[in-house]
Amino acid sequence: MLELFHAAPSYYSMVARLALAEARVSTVSRLLDIHFAKQQLSPAYRQLNPHMTVPTLRGPDLLLTDSSEILAFAARQAGEQWADADPSRQAGIAEAVQGHYRISIETLTFSKLLSSRPWFKAVVVKVLSGIVRSLDRQAKRCPEQAEPLLAKAAQNRERLAVFTQAPIQQVLSEQRQQVTAYLASLPPVVAGGWLFGRQLSSADVVLAVLCARLEMAGELALLSRPDLQGWWQRMQQRPAFAEADVWTRFQRRRFFKAVLEARHTPITPSGSRA
Repeated sequence: MLELFHAAPSYYSMVARLALAEARVSTVSRLLDIHFAKQQLSPAYRQLNPHMTVPTLRGPDLLLTDSSEILAFAARQAGEQWADADPSRQAGIAEAVQGHYRISIETLTFSKLLSSRPWFKAVVVKVLSGIVRSLDRQAKRCPEQAEPLLAKAAQNRERLAVFTQAPIQQVLSEQRQQVTAYLASLPPVVAGGWLFGRQLSSADVVLAVLCARLEMAGELALLSRPDLQGWWQRMQQRPAFAEADVWTRFQRRRFFKAVLEARHTPITPSGSRA
């Protein structure tokens, strides 16, 4: 049994969900509330994933604590069904995947949100500052776990700096330029094909989730290439896209339903099962 610890609206959880769905890897869903209860910061989850992030994939003799690791695992499980198995395409696919992970999705998402809702900046600052203080306190109480806690606090301080030390419009402009450059770097898509030929690849998975986030943020105009627009339309029609619950818009009802469901998620250390 494979357990996927994830959050419904989480970008990187969507990467994992879509990768596993496309590779036809069955998992048991373990939803987490990363917004209100902040279960990812709990001591129990910290033992499972010291990075305190989602997603995490756990199974017998398997523990993957990053979406890129889960993506690579899915590619191995898919075998010859994915273009990743073709040695002649592996370098290009790896470059496209790595380029995707260099984009700061959170910065893009929040800079767009704050550009249209400046009043929300105070909320973001308050939440991030509260997380930093909580992590610092936990590090003092649990010196044996201080290193990952302080690392997480430092990460949130960096996020605070991004949203408080430069004009939001400047931050958003820089993110748009980064995404535009990434999309321009992708190979041309032949009619009816995928990024690296007639078979799906890891690069298609991450690009699909990126396009979904661009659509949610009202930034899909950045997808200006006609070949990629056609690719995006076909990608959304794949059964795995719906199965993976990839969000192209914020779903308020789904969000709160997932939060309630997360309250019943058993979180146990990596060496045990609920």
